[in-house]
Amino acid sequence: MLSKLRVNFFSRFDVKLTIFYTFALLLISLILSSFFYYRLQHNLLKQIDRILKDEAKELILEIEEDNHVVKGCKEFFGDISYRVFYPVFFRVMTHDGVTLWESENFSTILSKGIKGREHFTVTVDHRKKKRYRIYEKRFTFNDQGPFVAQMATNTKRSDKILENSLLNIFSAIPVVFLLSLCFGMYISQKPRKTLRNITAVTKKITSQNLAERLPLPPGQDEIRDLTLTINFMLDNIESSFDEVRQFTADVSHELRNPLSAVKGEIEVAVSRKRDAADYLETLHNCLERIDDLIKMVNDLFLISCFDAKKYDLKLSRINLAELLGEMYDFFLPIAQEKNIQFVIERCDTVFASVDRHKILQLLSNLMDNAVKFTPENQSITLSLIEHSHEVELDVSDSGIGIPEGNLENIFKRFYQVDPSRSGDERGAGLGLHICKRIAEVHGGSIAATRNTTKGVTFTVRLPLN
Repeated sequence: MLSKLRVNFFSRFDVKLTIFYTFALLLISLILSSFFYYRLQHNLLKQIDRILKDEAKELILEIEEDNHVVKGCKEFFGDISYRVFYPVFFRVMTHDGVTLWESENFSTILSKGIKGREHFTVTVDHRKKKRYRIYEKRFTFNDQGPFVAQMATNTKRSDKILENSLLNIFSAIPVVFLLSLCFGMYISQKPRKTLRNITAVTKKITSQNLAERLPLPPGQDEIRDLTLTINFMLDNIESSFDEVRQFTADVSHELRNPLSAVKGEIEVAVSRKRDAADYLETLHNCLERIDDLIKMVNDLFLISCFDAKKYDLKLSRINLAELLGEMYDFFLPIAQEKNIQFVIERCDTVFASVDRHKILQLLSNLMDNAVKFTPENQSITLSLIEHSHEVELDVSDSGIGIPEGNLENIFKRFYQVDPSRSGDERGAGLGLHICKRIAEVHGGSIAATRNTTKGVTFTVRLPLN
């Protein structure tokens, strides 16, 4: 149980975020501390070197003023003997290593080796456990020489400063670690609280409660962007669920009426004994209604393919004028039965890469609607016009028309302009929706506009390429 709690604790977002930034802060602190320690060490060493150089100049000036090495060394020794911080030890030799003057105990500091050039070095007196910084310089005076001056001072004071600095760094790192953990946990509580709110609200969201939305946090940050994205996703899901519910209700309604009619006719036919002609008539009526049901199911299957983007366009270069002529010849007898004037006003010869079967279905749906809703002694006009980059197909009728407020909805599935219609004039409300989807998958569009007199014009635009 304890191990499980430990695992859950370290898997929390705020804990992982705090640990990450704490170690990042520690790493940065170590790098900066190392850099400052190195710079302090370097500056302290430069300060000592500057002192030794200045003292070497003073020694050489004393020797030049006295015009004697030993006498100048004695006077210089008297000047520096009282110093407490950075006491200076020195030695003056000839260029071949003969000592002319040497401070007390200088021999324990370094050997008599001469480098022959100006340089700095560090040596250690192991008996006193002290480090010394040594500066060696050649000089001449009054045509005498060359001589070698060696200046030395212990680095005890600077070493002590460095030691204290290092101790302070090691003492500060645990404090930084603890403070970063505490402040990190405190600061990360805000995003953790926001994420917990997001989790709590999303757990409440079900198919029956899609209206729930996440509260927007204050500020313009990534958490707010995430919240807006989730709310936008929930809007889309709610819209999709509403469409599914509406679709299910519409399909149930559209299938129930034909099935009830088929059932009613069969029940009437079997309620008493009838002759063969009555049974044949009943079977004929049932077959017609079943054909309507099969057409509706096929339309629904086609729409589902469009929704899932699993349609298969069999494109080929087709003469659209020939397709329009075929559909005109097919619907002309039906129009003549209703005394409808059915004409092609203009028909350009236009070739385009389209799916022949689907374009025929689009034309069939538009012409079928035009013939169905156009009264007797009225007219239907077809036109096919080629433009620079697209082709325009118009189907215009002088029928009962569509109210202005319904034009934007007529391409929705199962939408009925007048739900009270019955009989042959009432369809399933899928034809125009299928026309819209066929036009869209070809990269085109379809629109409906009211005519100035009466009726409506459907305009299909398809790209030539």
